Amino acid sequence: MGREGAPTAMKPSLFLKLAPERRLVLSYVMQQALHILQMPQIDLGQWLLEEIEKNPLLEIDSYKRSAAPDPEIPSPISFYDHLLSQLRDTFSDKQERKIAYKFLGELDERGFLPEELLVKGPAAKILTIMQSFEPPGIFARNLKECLLIQLKRQGKHFTYQLVDQCFEDLLHARFTLIRKKFGKVDFAAVIHDLARLNLRPSHSFGREPLFPIYIDLKITKVQGGWSLELVEDELPTFHIKDEYLNLKPESTEEHLALRDFKTQAKWIFRSLQRRRKLLKELGKLLLSKQCAFLEAKGPLKALGMKEIAEKLGIHESTLSRAVAGKYAATPRGILPIRGLITKTPEALDARSTLEKLVETENKEHPLTDQELAHKLKEKGYPIARRTIAKYRTQLKIGSATQRKYL
Repeated sequence: MGREGAPTAMKPSLFLKLAPERRLVLSYVMQQALHILQMPQIDLGQWLLEEIEKNPLLEIDSYKRSAAPDPEIPSPISFYDHLLSQLRDTFSDKQERKIAYKFLGELDERGFLPEELLVKGPAAKILTIMQSFEPPGIFARNLKECLLIQLKRQGKHFTYQLVDQCFEDLLHARFTLIRKKFGKVDFAAVIHDLARLNLRPSHSFGREPLFPIYIDLKITKVQGGWSLELVEDELPTFHIKDEYLNLKPESTEEHLALRDFKTQAKWIFRSLQRRRKLLKELGKLLLSKQCAFLEAKGPLKALGMKEIAEKLGIHESTLSRAVAGKYAATPRGILPIRGLITKTPEALDARSTLEKLVETENKEHPLTDQELAHKLKEKGYPIARRTIAKYRTQLKIGSATQRKYL
């Protein structure tokens, strides 16, 4: 619609063509409201553009995306974009894509899915397909599955059987037990096969974040206190066109179509407002509790999902959706909002420190669990050796023997 001269009203017939096929009902509205709350900012921005295009009552005011990189300097494709491109090329069915997107959203920073994830039915078939994506080993649920995926692809049948049946024995170099099961084994060849595998699929893309990060909250220290700002750089601003507010429909069908478009538009505004309100209230609560941590003057304080949900007056599952994929710019850098919520902050910090110790160790002489426990104690985490083993399992980090051989 042009801006010059008097606005031209949309023809009723066109209204009917654009009208939603289904009437909005309460359950649908609630479902979509949760959808808006759950979506990361970049996805929400794209979704809003699509909704604005479908609804003739809505018009964009402005849409300023984050600054693009210099076109003269080609940027390497991100790991997320690499996987997303394969997903879109592979799955055309809407329902299959929906399931695939869920798997993509579950990946951790290593490129692994949660180990406890149970998959059956159509989802199992989709996951099998996604495990054939590049880089090799992606979408595995643990280290063993990661290795098996790669060995199968490479046609290393004997090493595949060895890992499948004697994984724990391999990790602990129990070669005598393996020989009892398989007879004569060329362990040099097996180790050669394993050494060529990718233990952390995402690391083939360097140290960049798995997903592109978009800031939702900006927390800064100012004179006399703190500043909390909601950031929506990836979202378009829009309004309802004035010419449709007082439009008089000429038939029942036109009246229903106009009503649906108005309802949809108002619902989008309300849902966005609810999202903003919840994120700001959450930010204030986190800031009041974790200000010492954000100033690097103390550790994270215990603050669980249930406690926050009760204070905000929402269900715990709603809060979980609200924080998923959301980030805050803080004096300590860009942090996932979910990372500021923990019942056991000391254990969280200890696991993070453990991971850094392993990443920087001498790969020819990896640290044993006892040595890791000693180093953690020096850093203020008095943790038993068996707890180190438990944390390694949670972080999908192999034993010292495994890290040396692999």
